[in-house]
Amino acid sequence: MLWMILALVALATFGLLFVAVYFADAFTGGRRTRVQGTPADLGMRYEEVQFLTADRLTLRGWFLESPGARATVVLVHESGATRADRDRGLLHLQRDYVRRGFSVFAFDLRAHGESGGKRDTLGCQERLDVQAAVAYVRRRSGRTPILLHGFGYGASLAIDAVARGVDVAGIVADSPFATMRSFLRARHRHIPAPVFQASIWMARRLMKCDPNALNPIQSIEKVQVPVLFVHSQVDDVVPASHTLNLSAASLDPRMRVWIVDDHIGHGTAYLDQPDAYLRRCLQFVDEVVPARTLFAVPSATVSEAV
Repeated sequence: MLWMILALVALATFGLLFVAVYFADAFTGGRRTRVQGTPADLGMRYEEVQFLTADRLTLRGWFLESPGARATVVLVHESGATRADRDRGLLHLQRDYVRRGFSVFAFDLRAHGESGGKRDTLGCQERLDVQAAVAYVRRRSGRTPILLHGFGYGASLAIDAVARGVDVAGIVADSPFATMRSFLRARHRHIPAPVFQASIWMARRLMKCDPNALNPIQSIEKVQVPVLFVHSQVDDVVPASHTLNLSAASLDPRMRVWIVDDHIGHGTAYLDQPDAYLRRCLQFVDEVVPARTLFAVPSATVSEAV
């Protein structure tokens, strides 16, 4: 009888470990999708760019220059998406920014789109991607102000990167989450708690991907630049409470919060309400990059007219 009990315990343990490895791989395996479309589809010229991160990974993106740009906007896409994310209308957003006098740099995070990398590290290394993207724009644009505009995972990465010293003038954080761990738990709520805990442990041990590494709720207090938070009132992926908690944790009077009333969706406010969305973003930019300071900033090289 004892050997049967031991055999069942061993079998259950093996089964738990097998399932944990499976889900750990699902957490970090990356959901690479093809870059669907380019700015040329909307009649815009652009320059294909590739650049290196601090850990020597090659990332790819494109740069759109606006004549006499007042600032450059670096877009950081959602998990599982690309720089041309159709679900959030990123190509149209890039066009609208360029038309309003901003240069735009959009790139694919590691293990996404056309960038290198085989695994999503749950934020452990992706902060290097944001750091490298801003560094590339800084080398290219000189003293022209830089803004980060992120969606979901990208918004959380932007907050984390700036808290760690990435130099930008401001952040537009659309639908960020408070912690990567809570984000994973919400997306995989069907997984029993013991299996989820074991999967997190496996991701940390086997894949070297620690979900506790990306923790915007702790890092937001170190962000020393203004942030515009945007969140749908009914977000079926990341509840609006994440943004409300982040803004409260910052204790910075320059933080702005726009909860999009009666809107259902995750990071889709621009796609559904482009005029209102752009108006909010441009009002924020006017506060962050006042027009009276622009005369001291050299204009970017002109190579694009829309």
